[in-house]
Amino acid sequence: MLNWRYLLPNTLKYRLIIAYITLLMVPLCVAIFYLFQHFESIRQKDMMDRMSERMQQVHVSLTDMMAFAYKANIMLSQDESLIQIMHDPDKYDPLERKKVIESKMFGINNSFFFHQTELYFRFIDLKGNVYTSYAPNSQLTNELKDLQDWQSKLQSGAHSYRWVADDWNDVNGSQGNKFLSLYTVLDDQLRGNFGLAQISINIQEWFRSTLKDSPVNQDLTIFTGRGETVLQSKKTDFSMDMMQRIMSLQAQEGHYEDKHSSSLVNYSYLEELDWYVVSQMPLSELQQEIRQLRFIVFLFLTILVIVFVLVTIILSARMTEPLYVLERSMEEALDKKLNVKITIGKDATAEVRSLGESFNRMIDDVVALINKLKLEERQKQAVRFQMLLSQMNPHFLLNTLNTVKWIARKEKQKEIADICTSLGLILEASLNSEIELISLKEEIKLLRSYESIQAFRFRNHFVIIYEMDESVQHALVPKLSLQPLVENSIVHGFDVADGCGTIWVRVRAEGSELILEVEDNGIGMEAAALKPGRRSGHGIGLSNLRERLQLLFKEEGSMEFISDAEGTLIRFRLPLLIATPYSQEGDGGYVDDFTGGR
Repeated sequence: MLNWRYLLPNTLKYRLIIAYITLLMVPLCVAIFYLFQHFESIRQKDMMDRMSERMQQVHVSLTDMMAFAYKANIMLSQDESLIQIMHDPDKYDPLERKKVIESKMFGINNSFFFHQTELYFRFIDLKGNVYTSYAPNSQLTNELKDLQDWQSKLQSGAHSYRWVADDWNDVNGSQGNKFLSLYTVLDDQLRGNFGLAQISINIQEWFRSTLKDSPVNQDLTIFTGRGETVLQSKKTDFSMDMMQRIMSLQAQEGHYEDKHSSSLVNYSYLEELDWYVVSQMPLSELQQEIRQLRFIVFLFLTILVIVFVLVTIILSARMTEPLYVLERSMEEALDKKLNVKITIGKDATAEVRSLGESFNRMIDDVVALINKLKLEERQKQAVRFQMLLSQMNPHFLLNTLNTVKWIARKEKQKEIADICTSLGLILEASLNSEIELISLKEEIKLLRSYESIQAFRFRNHFVIIYEMDESVQHALVPKLSLQPLVENSIVHGFDVADGCGTIWVRVRAEGSELILEVEDNGIGMEAAALKPGRRSGHGIGLSNLRERLQLLFKEEGSMEFISDAEGTLIRFRLPLLIATPYSQEGDGGYVDDFTGGR
């Protein structure tokens, strides 16, 4: 299986750079790419919303112009003087009649002065007389036939009016402009029809006025339900496929993205005119803005990456260079026998300075420790030499004790001989410093030797009862660990005046632990501390035993005291270690064995 660790650089500097690029720059670039995608969709939606809003304004503006024409028609139908003149024009002077009607037209236009374009009125009364609010291109003639034709057309339709797109234009000075005209029969409820009204809107002038507020790159097109282009802001041909798609949607308004022309299309339908007003915005405009912004951001990001990489290299170099110096210094320390130090520059960081100072202190401590070890080694050699010189002293003492024992036996002094035997066993065990742990059986043997000596001294002042499980007789215990506990009970636990005291020595196994207890029925530790003539060295044996347990067994060895007026119980716990018994020819001792106790 491929281990990716071997593919990574093994230097801290390059690992920092790779970690920076992997953990910071790559996620940052991915996040920016996602944000740009999200921004592009938001920007497109925002542009579509603005186009829809603009289309709504165009729709409302055109509807207002048509409503303007409707209102003008209503005002004319309700003007009594106009009704009288047009109903019976022969009763009035032609010039006066023309003057009154033109003033009516002028008044209506003035009442709607805030609109983008004015209305062009053309009236035909029942006699065929024609009245206009503008100067015509040709001379006005009797239009009675036109009146009759339009009355027939309007009466056959569903409404008493009709809109005509791309109507003919006879306004002097505005040739070429397209007109949107409302044809309606002027009708009075009391006297019936009294003429025909043609109310025209200069739709091309309105279109130019509307385009002033539109973006330069927005293409506005108006076409009919028959696919005929009415008005267009640009001279480019509007796609027939786009017309067919818009008409097939059969919606009053909507928008979509045209993939073929790469543009956003927004449309609105005017049912009364059967017109479609379409707004087109090329996506290239939107993409150009995004490309410019993307270029700026990625340029900034590239500069930021370069700066951060350079800063990372500089910082990592300042961080790792002292480590390289430390590494070289440690290698030199092996060759130059620890006589090398790191020189720390003034511009070093606090961490590097602390590391260098710690290394220098470590070198000093190691040198001091080596010197101390050399001194201790020389001292040990001197002590070992003195021990060799005095090695005869323990042998001499044991040999002397053995001589005393044989003299006592010769003189038939059994008690003295027994004491010599017991003392020899204890002394021999004490002098054997190479062995720290002995079997419980041997420890009990030493305790019985100690008991025989103390029994001779205190003359039946105490008795020791042994309670030991035979299964643990080969368990390992610290040498001479029970003797100081028994000594503490004999010397301090009993009052001579109270008679014979009892000491219980118990040993048992509990799970993986060995429990050793020494209990007496004496006066207790508090009362013993108040006894007169107490030696200041009391408790040293117990303290030493506690330290030995700590050194030998660490946390697995413990010691506790339970004391009251009825006696004292000392219990310590050891790990249960069973030694395999073995036999050895001869005892190798200097004094014959003796076993006392009960």
